[in-house]
Parts: sequence; C-alpha cells; structure tokens
Amino acid sequence: MKGKRYPLQHTQRFQPSLLLLNLIPTQKNLNNKINLDSKGGFKMVKKLLFVLLVGVFVFTINSPILAQEEREAEDIEEFSLEELLNVEITTAGKQPEKIGEIPASVILVTREDIEKHGYQTLGEVLENIPGLYQINDYFIQNFGVRGFYTVDSLRNMIVLVNDVKQTDDFRSAYWLSQINMPAEAIDRIEVVRGPMSVIYGTGAFFGVIHIKTNIVGEEEWANTLSFSAGSDETYRLFARSSGSSGDFQYAFNAGYYDTYGIDVPLEEMGPFIGNTGGQLENTEKFFNVSLKFKDFFVDTSYAETQKEIYIVLPTISDGALNEFRSARVAFGYDKEFSAKVRARAKFDYFYARNFLDQDLLFENFWGRQLDGASGYNVELNLFLNPVPELNLLFGVDYRKVLDVQNDYRYPFFALGPLWAKLIDPIVTQSAFVQLNWKISDQFKIVAGARVEQVPEFTAERRFGDFAAGNYTTVQFTYSQTDPEFIPRVALLFLPNEKNAVKLLYGQAINRPSFFQIIDNRLGGFYVQPLEPETIRTFELNYLGTLSPKLSVSLSVFYNLLENLIFRTFLTDAEGNLIQSQANVGEMTTTGAELSITARPTPDFHLELSGTLQETKDKREGFEDIVPGYSPKFLGYAKASYFFNKDISLSVTGTFVGAMEAFYDTWLGARVGEKVDGYFLLGANLRFRNLFGTGMFLNIRGSNLLDEEIRYPATSNNPLFAPQGTFGRGMSLLATLGYRFMPIP
Repeated sequence: MKGKRYPLQHTQRFQPSLLLLNLIPTQKNLNNKINLDSKGGFKMVKKLLFVLLVGVFVFTINSPILAQEEREAEDIEEFSLEELLNVEITTAGKQPEKIGEIPASVILVTREDIEKHGYQTLGEVLENIPGLYQINDYFIQNFGVRGFYTVDSLRNMIVLVNDVKQTDDFRSAYWLSQINMPAEAIDRIEVVRGPMSVIYGTGAFFGVIHIKTNIVGEEEWANTLSFSAGSDETYRLFARSSGSSGDFQYAFNAGYYDTYGIDVPLEEMGPFIGNTGGQLENTEKFFNVSLKFKDFFVDTSYAETQKEIYIVLPTISDGALNEFRSARVAFGYDKEFSAKVRARAKFDYFYARNFLDQDLLFENFWGRQLDGASGYNVELNLFLNPVPELNLLFGVDYRKVLDVQNDYRYPFFALGPLWAKLIDPIVTQSAFVQLNWKISDQFKIVAGARVEQVPEFTAERRFGDFAAGNYTTVQFTYSQTDPEFIPRVALLFLPNEKNAVKLLYGQAINRPSFFQIIDNRLGGFYVQPLEPETIRTFELNYLGTLSPKLSVSLSVFYNLLENLIFRTFLTDAEGNLIQSQANVGEMTTTGAELSITARPTPDFHLELSGTLQETKDKREGFEDIVPGYSPKFLGYAKASYFFNKDISLSVTGTFVGAMEAFYDTWLGARVGEKVDGYFLLGANLRFRNLFGTGMFLNIRGSNLLDEEIRYPATSNNPLFAPQGTFGRGMSLLATLGYRFMPIP
C-alpha cells in the first residue's frame, strides 16, 4: 500500500453518531459541491481486458487440439445429484451428519467450486452464496441475510474458521478484515441457515458460516504456489502445504493481497468533488497452521489488514488508515472411546485490535481511535449413541473476555478523549443438549435447548482532559443476569434416499455488545438496560433429487425478530429527552428460497437460485416505512462447462434488488436515497496441468457488463454518499500457479 503507516496505538473505532450531531448537512451544502483533490478517472483498459477475455474464450472453443481430444469423464470431479442428501457436514451438530437429516437448510461450497468459478476473495465467495448480499460503505464490507442487516459486520451469523469463532468481542461482530484468508486457502465452507443458538449460543440469529482450511488427504492440493495480478493494481501471493505421515497431519496456508482500490468520482455519490483513487488502498496478510497428532489438535491463525477507508467524510490526502490485527490459537483433544461414546475438549485464546488514524477536512488533521478485546473460550462436548436410533449431544461453553479497549480522540470536534475499560471480565457461560431420534424409517425428531447466562460485570468510562487530570469517571454495572432459555425442534420426513421434508422451529438470541452497552452510558445518563435481541423462525424445507440430472431445494420461512436494539428517544431520570440505544425494535421477514441444480450432461453443471422476501418494521409509527437494506428479490446463477479434464469455463450471475437506506429517527428521514437493483456477470477460464506439469492458469473477469453498482448509504457515510457508494466496475484477475507433491 502506498499510503502512510502507523503502528497500533491506544485509540478507538469512530462513533459517527456523535459526529453527525455536529455535521448535519444543510440544503445549501448539499447543492454546492465541495472541491477535493481530483485524482484520475475510470480506466479505459477495463474494456480492453474484457475483449481479451472473450478472445481467449473464442480461441479455446475453436482450438483443433481440444476438438481432437476425447474427454475422459472419469477424470473430472463426479457430481452425483442422487448422492446430494447423503453428503456429510459437521457444522450443524458438531459431528458428521447427512445434509438430508440436518434440521436446517444447508449450502455447501467446496474447493472445486471456488476454483471452478475463480472467486478471488472470501467476500466474493460469500457474495455468491444464495441469500447473502453485500453492502460496502467504504468503511465496512458487510452482508445482509434473509432481508435483515445490521451496521456491524455479519453480526447476524456466527463465523467459524476451523471450528474457532472469529468474534470481535468489542462489537460482537465478524469483521472480514480480521478473517482475511485467501480464497485459495479454503477447503470447504458449510453454511447452515436458521437459528443456531442452541449449538453456538449468542449471535447465531440466521445461522453459521463455517470455513475450513485444514482438510488433509487430497494429494492434488498438497503443495501450491500462486501469483495473481489484475485490475486496480491488484496483486496476490499464496502458498499452501499439507500432508500426513502416520498419525500426524498438517496444513499451512499463507497469503498476501494488495490493491490500489477503486477510483470513482465523489460528485456522483454526494456533495463533494474529487475521486477515490489512492484513498481506498488495501493490504492484507494472513497465515494459519493446523496440526493433528492422533487425538490431539492445534490450530493457529494471524490476520493483518491495513485498509484505507472513508467514514463520515472523504479523506484529504493518502486516506484514513484502518488497521486490523487478529491472532487466535486453539488446541484440544477429540477421542472416540467406542462406537457409542465420543468426547471433545477445546480451548482457544483470541486477541483483536482495530486502529483508525483519521484523515479529514485539512492536512495534518488529528483524530485516532482504538478498540479491541482479548480473552479465552473453553468448550466441552460429549457425544452418545446408546442405540442406533438415538444420538445425544451435550455441551458446556465458557467464554471470558479479559480485556476490552475503547479509546477515541477528536479534539477538533471537541469529542474525547473518551476511554472505556472493564473492571470485571465479561463471562458468558452456557450448557446445552440436543437429541436426534429416528422414530421410524421415515421420521426423525431433532430437539434441543440451551441455557445461557452472563453474570454481572462492571465497566468504567472516562471523558475529559486526561493530560490535565480534569476528567469525569463513570462506573456502571451490567446486571441483566437472568438465564436465557433457547429451544429448537424439528420434524424430518425422509420417505426415501432422494427426498427430505423438514419442518423446523428455532429460537436464537443476540446479546448487546460491549460497544452498545457503553454507548448507552455515554455521559452517565440514566437509560434502560439493554436485553438480548431475539428471533423465532418457522421454516419448511424440501430437498429432492427429481432425476439423476436434476435436484431441487425449496425453503419457505417466517422470522419474527423482537427486542431489536435501535437508537431512539428516551426520557432520563430528570425528565430530559435524550437519544440512546434501547430494545424497541420488532421486525418480521417472510420469504421463500428456491435452488435448482442440474447436470444435463457430464460436462455441464448449472445452478439457479432465487430468494423472494419481504421485511416489515413493526415499531409503532414505522409500519409504512420500508426497512433499509432489504431487497425483495435476490437471484444467483452458476454455469460451468468442462472442455476436457483440464480446461473449464464458468459463468456466474448475481442479481440484487433495489434497496432503501436506513431511516434515522434523529433526522426524521432516511440517511440516503434509494438505490436501484443491479446484475453482476462474471466468468472464469481455468487451465490445469499446463504442459503436462502441475502448472495452472486462471483468468477471472468480474462485472463484465460494467454494471453500475450502488450500495445504499449507511450511518457511516450519509454526508459524502447520500446517493450510495459505488461497487467495483469491470475487472480482470489472472492467476498463475504450480502444484506439486512433497519431495521424498
């Protein structure tokens, strides 16, 4: 990255709601553009790259060598649709289970899928998962799911990497900048949709995304080196090594990513003039190591991101630098004592820090922030199979946040220093049980419950002039200690091996984050204590293989979300009207998801998915206001063709419907304009075993129609992007790599 660099220091993540009170835009400055330094424009070379991709494709399909070569079907990955229901995953119940017998709707993304479609980043993989849709406000790369969205990254789902939660315990969110693994490192992603708090506790509102990078055994992936280069001065390096010897297994992944970022005109997003070129650069580093010896396992990872961002206002010079660092280490013991008894114990330690050095308004502007948390998690699981028809899972979970940092300083706006810390650790303790009972050859019941509690803890907040010793200290105690009871139940009808019908009911909770708790105590005002948000979901899911060439998945769902935490107006103890966070939200989402997978010929694979959903705000006075960030329709298409065992072409298409921006109660209006829906067309041409060696070449084109993508404004950017932020235009990335086996 070409921008400035600063080491991590003691400051905090920006809280734009405070600054907005000082910078409410007037009609005058919306009508008058504010001139910033202009840097470049759109690059015409993008259209040239598109022509090049088409040319390569035409050459490929007309090559006489390919025309003469017979396809060897047995050498290409077999995709048996009839076996779809019998594929096993481990995420739903922490043990291998067939997709057809899991009490949830499931999506599986394999390494072959990622390579076949040429996905470049984890964000691009997620963007192509049915039901997920991206919103990028130039501060956070985030995703909505099933018509619901929160401003904190992926706060509605649990994200695991090799069975380790990737939570940022300051905001109880999952920042992709802290989970920045290369797409090439991913062996498999298991997405289990629907409330999963019985198994995973707080945060599993809409399910779990489990990313696995440590699958060992497929010799083809033993050692890989690759280099990528493409549009927007994007470069990537990747290395992987995995293998086994006797009872020992290992997997190592490392990646480096650097991009100049998109260059788009500010005046087409809002009241500023200039371009984003050179102010949205992004550099990422990642590595993880997984080891297993007999029944013992270790998994470690480190992620670092230096990302230039826009928040509240455009930057002036090199860009505001947001630096993320995350380190995690887990070790455990997994032992199968007999066919009827298995036990698993795991300990993991986590550390995360997010630092922001702001760059606003004028040269040498000073404003810095830091937040983060560290602690550990202990988990014990017991698996019992007393009889073939009955499976029992017991679990105990203990999570302890030892340290939270929250510090920000913006003297120009008379904001800060503000500083918060824990006096007592935050402990989340829980126990759960789940049973799977096959009551007959065709019927199965799955039922479970979790009890979760957070004991009382005390935190402290200081604000004022620290250097002069003139500051105010406020201590407050979080005392919402009542245990939460979380149930689920499912009835599965399995008439044969080709069909499954699932009737599902589940609940989940989302506890207030530390940020929400201290934000609620700003200035020491009396406010209502925050309680966990809740969701209840009713879902009917059908999985069926209609023929050896066609399979279908259909889900109809209804979500009722209550106690949602929104900013609203409250009256303090002295009768003053204040704005604060409170459990005042209630929303519903009704929808249907249909996925069709077809394989008309052994060479041709086709997947079509669509989600139709409607979200309603049930708050009094908001019934007629369309919720923000909730498209009514999502569409996904993936098609791939194998010319022979080593050459394939894939085409992907994603449609996201129109979206409104957030309605701000303080402003009494939306923070931005409605944005139109958009369609993304991508293609990937892949060559394996070039020149009879392990070399491979991948050419990926994204947004080939150069469609204008608009993400609606959020609370992070209404001043500079009321018309919505731009997504990436047409781009190309080429990857050259080499795969080889270990040297004996």
